[in-house]
Amino acid sequence: MRGLLVEAAQSAVRYEPQLRREYQRLSQRRCRALAKVAIARKLAVRLYWMLRADLDYARLIQDSKQSSPSHSVVVV
Repeated sequence: MRGLLVEAAQSAVRYEPQLRREYQRLSQRRCRALAKVAIARKLAVRLYWMLRADLDYARLIQDSKQSSPSHSVVVV
């Protein structure tokens, strides 16, 4: 499961600016491998909230931008 999430994180970092900024910040402070795992964990948390709130990914991101700029997850 970890490997799949890390692969998904690599793709997400390319296309999503918020995750890209977080990855770049973490990769400067730590090694790239740990930064990838951290982003994979963020994706896992987003997946959990998608399943819990029955939202698609676009709606989850849209709602999280409206609720708080410092948090990437919407609590329902």
